[in-house]
Amino acid sequence: MIKHINFEDNIFLLSIRIRMIRDSLLLDADPELFLEITLADVDFIDRTLTFLLHNLIENKRFIEREEQFYNLSKTEHQFEEVLSELANGSGSISGAALPPPLREKIGIFQQQALMRQRTLAESKVEAGKKSDNLVVSADELIELLKDF
Repeated sequence: MIKHINFEDNIFLLSIRIRMIRDSLLLDADPELFLEITLADVDFIDRTLTFLLHNLIENKRFIEREEQFYNLSKTEHQFEEVLSELANGSGSISGAALPPPLREKIGIFQQQALMRQRTLAESKVEAGKKSDNLVVSADELIELLKDF
């Protein structure tokens, strides 16, 4: 059974969650209260970006596919920036305040984000090549519709 996925809304919600994490890194939040939930959010975003990417790649007939590749790529870039801020920041729940195992985990998230960015770039190129073959020029469209 094929499940309908609303890529645009899902990507938008991920973008909001990423901005929320970025904003929380600017504050002097208590790590005992917010570090665990922040890392859980990062893990959720990482898994969801992977899920959306795979489903977008598989859904070759999706009309707005190229636009959603672009949106996903933008969101992925925002996520990479937040991961960098989390790993290197000077806030109470980032950078040196993180225990080494958590910094390693963030490094893994960064590697996964880079792999998704490469996959996105390759998929956008493939989608662009395939869609170029399906374009009907104005003259061809007029010729096709002249008998109707």
